[in-house]
Amino acid sequence: MGVYAPVPCWWSRQRWLQHVERVYRRHYLLLRPRLVAVSGGGISLRAVLAAAAAHAAAADFGTGRESRPTLGDTGGEQGLTAATGLGARTITRARTFLRLAGVATEVQAGRHRTLYERLDSWERGDTARGWTAVYALHHTTTHPVDNLGSISAGHTPDGTPPRSGSLPPSSFEEKVVTTGAEPENRGAPRPASTTKGRSRRRRAVPDARGVLLATRWCQDPDSPPWARFKTPTTWTALLALPAAHGWTVRDLHRLLDNHTTSGRRLLTHPKNPIAYLSWLLNQTDLTNRPCAMDEVYAAYEADLAAQRRAEAPDRLAAAARAREAGREALHREAHQQVREILAHRARTAAAARTIR
Repeated sequence: MGVYAPVPCWWSRQRWLQHVERVYRRHYLLLRPRLVAVSGGGISLRAVLAAAAAHAAAADFGTGRESRPTLGDTGGEQGLTAATGLGARTITRARTFLRLAGVATEVQAGRHRTLYERLDSWERGDTARGWTAVYALHHTTTHPVDNLGSISAGHTPDGTPPRSGSLPPSSFEEKVVTTGAEPENRGAPRPASTTKGRSRRRRAVPDARGVLLATRWCQDPDSPPWARFKTPTTWTALLALPAAHGWTVRDLHRLLDNHTTSGRRLLTHPKNPIAYLSWLLNQTDLTNRPCAMDEVYAAYEADLAAQRRAEAPDRLAAAARAREAGREALHREAHQQVREILAHRARTAAAARTIR
């Protein structure tokens, strides 16, 4: 099994494509902020289905594994770009969505071949410059959807499907999914377009806490210069999740300070500031804010100061009572006798100095 041991198999090519469509329609708005933070933009259902169909065509028919189509160049004649008619960046973004949605697992990342690997490949007549990524296609277990439309009662799509022969061929309702046209929309009807050639699109309402954190992140003078390379609207998608966990702009500054004090270098001009900050946030636990302990200590000091202010009237009253008790003690008989003796000694000493 090797690297495929924890990865399930698909049920069939058509049902996996149907599942991808359902996951997109159900969870795209939730996954879009992470997709934008990682890849820099969103992706349409048509592009996702086109890339998914090309991957499915290259995968093992029975298991959905060993899907290793090459990416290709934009406008080229080979790879996924030629099969789908999409650009290389669009294909990469569609692959990212499939991974985030949990319907595809990259079991082996693509990479460039080393010099010795290329020399060895040249001896075998292979002129390729790298190894393509290997994917396993399967149903998601992290973003559930309603699969009752294509599965008969008594069966579930989760996990690895049984071997051939254990279920009758008529157990599943097959549906052909094509990428040339948009699948049937099962959602609520939408109003007709008022602009020729364009459909009305509903914008997602931005998170208020994310907008506030993004605005303060861009306007704070202690923020790095590259924080102002993007607008607060662009930062909102990335900072919505930290803001939901109570992060403030001081937490973001402490995150950068902790990265520097740990011995690692902080980039001063990152090529993609959003991806760079996303990488830093992925290396920390969002539920454990960097400034949480500082705020607890500051709250403790504030409580002590408030307690001292509350006890100040009692301390002043106690000091006044002590002073009054001292004044009363000066008028007692014993103290009066002592004062008379001291005065007599002072007069005697004065008279002795006068006689001399």
